[in-house]
Formats: sequence, structure tokens, C-alpha cells
Amino acid sequence: MKRFCIFLFGLFFVVSLTGCIGEEYDFSPPTASLTNPEDITQEEKLAEANINWTFDEKYNKETKDILSLAKKQNKMHFNSGQKVQFSLQDGYFDEKNVKISLWQNENKIDLEMDNAGPYFNLPKDKGEFMIVLDLPTDKGTAQYVGNIVIQ
Repeated sequence: MKRFCIFLFGLFFVVSLTGCIGEEYDFSPPTASLTNPEDITQEEKLAEANINWTFDEKYNKETKDILSLAKKQNKMHFNSGQKVQFSLQDGYFDEKNVKISLWQNENKIDLEMDNAGPYFNLPKDKGEFMIVLDLPTDKGTAQYVGNIVIQ
């Protein structure tokens, strides 16, 4: 009986240890997307522009002309003043640190984040804009861009 208990304890120990060793953790930058809360089928992934990932340098990326990159993205159409949702997938990052701005030519508009969640309101201005989402984290910084049209 004593040998059987030792065998079970040893087996339990080995099985629990293999669970710890076999796990892989993903510390890559997240992906970012925008969603129209009024039409949840309208979701568009933002393009990675500049990544300075100090946690693992293999993810680093530098884009000198983010305006050109943004113009190559699919246009997302929204109404002026509309609430828009952003999401970060593949990681646990604090949404409150995200900074979102719109660029039209040389004019920059910083957008206020909603305290109730990952939302922001678009301005009343109409036209085509480059949207820039900046994410500072303890693992590095990531910047994403997209192309939106406010009607």
C-alpha cells in the first residue's frame, strides 16, 4: 500500500510538472481593430505601423511614411460624432493607456477615450482621415493606422 501511494504521488508530481513545462506564452504585440457598434459586422483590422517591442526585438518594425500605409488600408465609413469601439486581441493590455488621434493633412485631432470601455467618439468634422492608435505597454510600444471616412 505504501508503494502504491508513493507511485500515485510521483505520478501526480510528474503530470503536474509537465503541464508547467509544456506551456508556451505569447508576448507578441496585440492586433488592433475598429468596430462599428451600430453594425458589428463592420470590423476592420488596423495595420501595424511602428512597433518598438523591447520584450522581444523580433517584432520591431519601423514605417517611415505612415500616411501612405494608412491610405492603402480599406476605408471604414462612420457618421460624424459616432461612437466607435476599438479592440486589442492576443494579449492583456490596459485599454486606458491607448491614445487615438485622427490626421487630415497636417491637422491632428486627439480623441477622448470613453471611461466606460474601449470606445471613443468621432468628431463632427467630415472627410477622409488617417486614424492612429498608440499603445504604450510595459513590453514596448505599438502603433496602428487605418483609413476612415466620416460622413
